Amino acid sequence: MFTSNELFIDTGNTLLIAFYVTWWFYVAIFFVAFIVGYFYHRLKIEKLLNRIAEQQSEIHQKDELLTYARRNEQIARGEAQAANANKSLLLSQISHDIRTPMTTLMGMASLLTETSLTPEQQEYTSAILLSGESLLGLINDILMKDILEYSKVHTGKELDVKEFNLRNSIEEVFDVFAVKAAHAGLDLVYRIENKVPVQIVGDNQRFRQILMNLVENAVRFTHRGQIYIGVQFIEADADNRVKLKFEVKDSGIGISEAKIRELSRELMQTTPLIKVEGTTGVGLVICKNLVMLMGGTIAVDSVENKGTSFQFTMTFRTNVQPLFPPISIDIKGKKVLIIDDNASVRDMLRNRFEGWNMILSEAGSGNEALEILSNKPDLDLIITDLQMPEMDGITLTQSIQKLYPNTPVMLLNSTGNEDHKKHPGLFSSVINKPIRRHILKEQVISMIRQTEKVTLMSDNSNKQKLSVDFAKQNPLSILVAEDNIMNQKIVGKILNKLGYEPKMTNNGKEVLEEVSNKYYDVILMDVQMPEMDGLEATKMIRICLTNQPVIIAMTANTLQGDREVCLRAGMNDYLAKPINLGELVNLLEKWAIHSCTQV
Repeated sequence: MFTSNELFIDTGNTLLIAFYVTWWFYVAIFFVAFIVGYFYHRLKIEKLLNRIAEQQSEIHQKDELLTYARRNEQIARGEAQAANANKSLLLSQISHDIRTPMTTLMGMASLLTETSLTPEQQEYTSAILLSGESLLGLINDILMKDILEYSKVHTGKELDVKEFNLRNSIEEVFDVFAVKAAHAGLDLVYRIENKVPVQIVGDNQRFRQILMNLVENAVRFTHRGQIYIGVQFIEADADNRVKLKFEVKDSGIGISEAKIRELSRELMQTTPLIKVEGTTGVGLVICKNLVMLMGGTIAVDSVENKGTSFQFTMTFRTNVQPLFPPISIDIKGKKVLIIDDNASVRDMLRNRFEGWNMILSEAGSGNEALEILSNKPDLDLIITDLQMPEMDGITLTQSIQKLYPNTPVMLLNSTGNEDHKKHPGLFSSVINKPIRRHILKEQVISMIRQTEKVTLMSDNSNKQKLSVDFAKQNPLSILVAEDNIMNQKIVGKILNKLGYEPKMTNNGKEVLEEVSNKYYDVILMDVQMPEMDGLEATKMIRICLTNQPVIIAMTANTLQGDREVCLRAGMNDYLAKPINLGELVNLLEKWAIHSCTQV
């Protein structure tokens, strides 16, 4: 048994031992917790450092990718700029290469008009010039602009507004397709309502481009019958503006009902077209966009196997005092018989002859014409088509000449057909389709006067632009810089006919040598020449010479901006190839007057 004192001591030792055990226990726990916390914290720091390193690596990679992307963007931008520059250079070269031979062709044709030509030669020469001008318009509007901008209507460029003759524009479009239509046996017919002012103000080039595209499409899909252009008066306002409706109608294969609905929906869009599927293609896209540019609308109607009709409206300005040509007293009241199996042709001729106050009879066949002649033998003039069923124009005229030998007969001939030449003297006059109004009127007057049998003459056939008196009125010493021998010949001939004796050089170096020894009033400077081009030669002349000549750029480069490049180089004026005689004469007269005022 323990005493109380022993019990007390034993209890105290136990407590003391328990105390020491508890203290070391807590110290141990704290130490272990510290170690665990330290390693845990160290682990978190390492993870954080690793994450920071990964993010830095990602940032570095993204920075490298961004730098690479920027480098690629710069390269792509440079390549795109180079491609655009190369494209413009290529188109400029194409334009130059096309216009250089065109200069020779149209220059020679222009010189040919200044010589004595038969009426037939005069007609063919005029057709060459008109076709050349149309080709140049296509080069300007399609190759040079539409390829670069798809269609210049998208750029919002201003219209080239000038006064023009509506009838002449339609006839010039028909002239382009005359041979092709004749080979296909198609009649090209147009009619302008009497209310329509013929002399109007608008963008003739774009208007003709619309007609060219629509007529070309019609010729392609029409194998018999006719292609008809109609012009109707819609309304006019107090501001001398008139709204006209045009129709290009053919008798071709037509368009299916489903396709017509789709095409009509596309034409009704209020935004420019980008693409049209089917037979109409790019031509209709350009037509739609040009019509919109000129403030009009376009629509289409068609019946499969019966033909297609495109209608578009446009607004033009008119002259305050429209000019009405006087009716010749030679044809007023004269009696004429029209023989043609095509009712549209008869309608067109009726409209013209009634406008000239002539008395008209009509026949749709040779037999009907002979029946009319048996009742009306006192005719002043007979007009017959060549190609008619049952009895053609030659057979009919042979019959008429036997019965009425003193009645003059005019033949409406298909372009390129020379069957009538096998019967000399049978016809008093022969004119080719499509019929041009002024030629028809001249022929009618001439036949009724009976002064000559064939007088196919244009309005300007007796008005020569070139005269040696021009140089006397506008004295100039002229130097020509041109590396193309044929172009040298053309320009030389033109200037010779104006009374000048120009000096010819082949490149810019020869120009500098020539002007260092002699003063010239005017230099006609080609731009693209070997050894030294016209721009560099012009800059040298402006720096070196005391007495400065007038320098006129004479170039086949006609892209937008080419004129400004020439003027910035120090040139005074700009003349595009092929050379237009009227423009050359106007420029020479302009700078001759300038030289006189400077003296």
